[in-house]
Amino acid sequence: MRAIGRVGDLALVNVLFLFCSIPIVTLGASAAALYTVTFQMVRGEDRAIVKTFFSAFRRNFGQATLLTILFLLLGAGLYLDLRVMQANPAAFPLVFRIGSGLVAFAAAIALPYVFALQARFDNTVFKTLKNAFVLAVTHPLTSLLAALLTLLPLGLLLFAPYYLLLSSIFWFLFGFSLAAVAISWLFERMIQQQVSAAP
Repeated sequence: MRAIGRVGDLALVNVLFLFCSIPIVTLGASAAALYTVTFQMVRGEDRAIVKTFFSAFRRNFGQATLLTILFLLLGAGLYLDLRVMQANPAAFPLVFRIGSGLVAFAAAIALPYVFALQARFDNTVFKTLKNAFVLAVTHPLTSLLAALLTLLPLGLLLFAPYYLLLSSIFWFLFGFSLAAVAISWLFERMIQQQVSAAP
């Protein structure tokens, strides 16, 4: 019965996340609220899902929305760079293409940590971004796995929309909450390891 209840919790918070992400600019606040709930699940804390979600959504709305806008602008800029380079590759030297690729890679591996940190700690936008990049660099394998879990639906949308359509019911009910639970578990492990290693 507890397992069935947990499945229902995952479906509920997944639907809440999707519903509150519809305006796009609220995606970060929704992600922070989702992580708040999944962190509690990972720690074995049972609280009211809806109340916890909307409380975290309101609390993180300002900073999370600013972070969302920053990443949307960065993503749009990188996408335009890619399209222009594809249209006229000779106009862009190799160093420019490598630089754009490195920026895209850094943003991809840091993205999962940004909203997890926003949910877990009270920090400024700058410090949240800085800590996200530090974690991404110091835990490369975990960061790659977290980035894959976070960006998989976007990758399917851009490169394999047919398969995204086939799995749409999974993403609607469980996809994002399951990914958030996995990332929350990885994140909690990293925190515990750092605490254990501290003098």
